[in-house]
Amino acid sequence: MNSEQNFPEIEGFSQIEDSDLIENAPQEVAIVDGESALTRFNSGLAESRTSQFDHNEKFFKEQQLPISILDDYKSAAGETQYEISANTRRVYRSSFTIFKNYCDQHNLSPLPADPRSVISFIGHQKELYQEKNGHQLSKQTINTRLAAIRFFHIQAALHSPTEHPLVIRVMRGLMRNQYRHVSDYDQQPITYDELEMLLAVIDQQPKELTRLRDKAILQLGLQGGFRRSELAEVRIEHISFLREKLKVRVPYSKSNQQGQREWKDLPKQELFSAYDAVQQWLDATKIKQGHLFRSLSRDGNSVREYQITQEKIGKGFLKGDDIYQMIKKYCDKAGLNSRFYGAHSLRSGCVTQLHENDKDHLYIMARTGHTDPRSLRHYLKPKD
Repeated sequence: MNSEQNFPEIEGFSQIEDSDLIENAPQEVAIVDGESALTRFNSGLAESRTSQFDHNEKFFKEQQLPISILDDYKSAAGETQYEISANTRRVYRSSFTIFKNYCDQHNLSPLPADPRSVISFIGHQKELYQEKNGHQLSKQTINTRLAAIRFFHIQAALHSPTEHPLVIRVMRGLMRNQYRHVSDYDQQPITYDELEMLLAVIDQQPKELTRLRDKAILQLGLQGGFRRSELAEVRIEHISFLREKLKVRVPYSKSNQQGQREWKDLPKQELFSAYDAVQQWLDATKIKQGHLFRSLSRDGNSVREYQITQEKIGKGFLKGDDIYQMIKKYCDKAGLNSRFYGAHSLRSGCVTQLHENDKDHLYIMARTGHTDPRSLRHYLKPKD
């Protein structure tokens, strides 16, 4: 694979010096499942056999480390598997594969990548139309693919081409381009009116466990303003039935990656409260621990066998995508166009409904877990 390409000169784009990129860096990055965190970590440490001071990395390194610290080193290196979430890692892997395929097609080096290759990739991506909806890729999607390029370069101890000034200028322009044909709508909020319609559809389900589970999911999702991944990860150990409220612990979330204490206090007397719905689901299933929302047998009369093998891997419980598809299904049955609704509609509906209920910003943020009041502006609309 040729890492030196004969690109035409671009105004303001000076020739990249050899010192800008680490020499002899790996040309491929491992993007397959199952690779250990230690292997990925070590791949980013280029060993220097000739000097104790690497002029490229600017870090001092011992020539030979004692075997006695090997276990300590491996233990610390293993923590890198948690630096990003499993879902983010999956998205990055998929995005980098798209970039790598583009580079392979044009005989370019994906790692290390020339900033001009990244700019060409942006040009290609921004002109793509999606067959499903006829829209061009969103700015967020292209930004995610650049984030993946940056991530894998950092893992390989390389300078990221996404931080080159011209790449930054291109993305700034793309972010402000109002003439691209992209989706011009967000998921609409599910508030009390929509929830009432959905619950009426669920009541038509012939199987009791399906009714109880799906009602609990919708009511808890709306009242707590959960993301679908958070809703799927709620465990029985996380919930407490108090006298006047349901208390739900959120160990980790998108805005709480370090596992700081985060609770949701959900009043029992609030309209469409999840308190009774969750209690009825637990009373019917008799489950005592593990994930709150479980998969059901084909006949709908019992919960499936539940097993956790490692981390979030296992069987017998719902995933975030299951909740997403469930909401889409009920919206269609209720006469709500599922094109405009999804799992995020519960979270945005929580913000919208609390605003309608005259709750202030701090109260809403405490409920949803938002950390910046500016994040609420997207959801809040003027009252009638």
